[in-house]
Amino acid sequence: MTDFRIGYLYSLAPIHCGGEGDLGNILEIAREVHTNFPYVPGSSLRGSLRDEVTQLNQNAADNLFGRELNGNGQMGVHQVWFGDARLLWVPMRTMSSRNRDVFTWVSCHSLIRDHALIAQLPGAKFPDHPVGTQPGTYTVADAQLQISSLDEEHKKAIALAGNWPDALKSSVKSTWEKSCIVLPDADFQVLMEHCLWTQIRNKIQEGNSGAGSEGSAEVFWTDVCIPRDTMLYYSWGYSLLKNNPVTLEQHNLLKNAIEGLIQVGGQANVGRGWVQSWVADGVAPQAIQSSEQPDKNATAVGS
Repeated sequence: MTDFRIGYLYSLAPIHCGGEGDLGNILEIAREVHTNFPYVPGSSLRGSLRDEVTQLNQNAADNLFGRELNGNGQMGVHQVWFGDARLLWVPMRTMSSRNRDVFTWVSCHSLIRDHALIAQLPGAKFPDHPVGTQPGTYTVADAQLQISSLDEEHKKAIALAGNWPDALKSSVKSTWEKSCIVLPDADFQVLMEHCLWTQIRNKIQEGNSGAGSEGSAEVFWTDVCIPRDTMLYYSWGYSLLKNNPVTLEQHNLLKNAIEGLIQVGGQANVGRGWVQSWVADGVAPQAIQSSEQPDKNATAVGS
């Protein structure tokens, strides 16, 4: 039986997962080919969680994620898998019709649809104009949008599966429920050109003759990141082996890691990539639970 689950990431700092190449002095990030939206590769998420579990128990990490390649060219088989973390809600500061700044989250039809399929939530057909939790006229990235109200069908479609973590319930959840805008895909594509986090950084390079009084040069480049306060979702699950399957204790170690603070992507030395992670379903698969139960039909030794 296939074990298929959904998890979420809430970025507490900008996330930089490097792309295939850099554009001059722009440090690009990984992007989906079909949408050009940034994402967190499943390999990055998996590696971060493996490091967390390894610090607690090396054997558990090897059994969950597979032994790493050794000198004999052999490696273990993984029993837990993680898909890519895709965008779901992107933060945006905007201005409402009352000339006051409003912090809101923005998504689009295709992202809501794909999330609903994986989360097994009811789908909904959204109109060809923007809808949100607070109707009105908004100015977003120099464009003026007229926002209509979400109906009850739309509200069910944008819900997150499972329960929010306690760390985000009282603050983020209550704000998100009042500050959502869903755009048509074409409008969201344009918006994505303006809402990514960027920072210009500099570095002194030594040994460049003719540049500076002592042969040094100051090089500038631009970092592109997924902004903080972004919500992403990912699929994950177990693929258990018949021999030496994951134990309940090992599952609990993974559950504690996956429901805490983890760091994904690069530039950890400057505080990038910290996220709050949680899952909609953290219960151990039935096969793991069954393996931990004593065999009631077993005959006691010496009876």
